[in-house]
Amino acid sequence: MNYYSMCHEVVKGGYTDGDVVFYPTLSDYYQVGMSLSLIGVSVSVILDKTVRALKSDFFLTTSGAFFVSQDFKDILGGLNTSLQFSPADVKHFNGRPAVKKYYFIHVNDRCACFDYGLSEYSGKSLVMSKIQAGELTADYKVRGVKKMCIDEAKTGSLDLFFVAGVIWIDPIVSEVLVRKVESNKLLVRFSAIG
Repeated sequence: MNYYSMCHEVVKGGYTDGDVVFYPTLSDYYQVGMSLSLIGVSVSVILDKTVRALKSDFFLTTSGAFFVSQDFKDILGGLNTSLQFSPADVKHFNGRPAVKKYYFIHVNDRCACFDYGLSEYSGKSLVMSKIQAGELTADYKVRGVKKMCIDEAKTGSLDLFFVAGVIWIDPIVSEVLVRKVESNKLLVRFSAIG
């Protein structure tokens, strides 16, 4: 299967950002993959002044929180994901609500499917020797990824996931998800990996 990185850039070089508030307040900084139940959690976003008209169906804030539109959520609901959703109150800096309805998305676990052998990254020879010797620590994160490859057998057939063991911001998605998003003409960018 072909995989893609779901780009947090709205257009090449353009980002959407804002202040994210969780209620009740989280006990630590938010991170994708942290254990978090969204039951009773509300999320609000005040977009930066530079965001004049939010049209994207997917965006990331610098807090590490990802958001999808209602249309994108509907597509994701018919695919294999481990996502949790919470409605997000998204407003522009001037208090005007976003035109689209958005949801905060979260996963409690990252997928340990990074292919150390086929991917290209900084320090690969050292990492491979540590793997062969059984010395790679569980908390080690690969850096400087130039080419991301996924071990499909370890994905659990998920259509959207975040990769464990590597510093990589964006979620990885299946070709099935990409085709559905494209056929519905949603404003989301993808970049082929592997």
